[in-house]
Amino acid sequence: MSRPINLIVIHCSDSPNGRPVTVEDIDRWHGERGFQRQEHWTDIQNPTLEHIGYHFVIGVNGALLTGRHLDEVGAHAQGYNQKSIGICVVGKDKFTQAQWDKLRENVSALLRKYEGVKVCGHRDLPNVHKACPNFDVETWLAEGMQPPRDKILEA
Repeated sequence: MSRPINLIVIHCSDSPNGRPVTVEDIDRWHGERGFQRQEHWTDIQNPTLEHIGYHFVIGVNGALLTGRHLDEVGAHAQGYNQKSIGICVVGKDKFTQAQWDKLRENVSALLRKYEGVKVCGHRDLPNVHKACPNFDVETWLAEGMQPPRDKILEA
């Protein structure tokens, strides 16, 4: 089963810059918000993550971690989950070079897989009152997915 995808939504964890956050942390946070994955999907991928809403999480060290299965409807952008993929970059408003590199690789791979899909930040969706991911995704894309200088977290 493959669901139609027309949107990739980039988020941030809104946690302190540079502080490691695990998928288990995010799973717990999403559980506290009432998110729940269906057992069918936990049987297929990440059985210990019962609540996570994102499909991918990019750790401070640049590791690409999986959450929900790509064919599983996410819980990351209300009103847009049916046909979107959610990527969360750990941090608030500055990210390591490794995170920027992995975000570029991940988005590029998804654009090859789902030709013609739109990429945006969570804040760019109508009726969303958040700053997440705290950088302009449209400008990032237009500039060849190069990180804004003021958004790079120095090691």
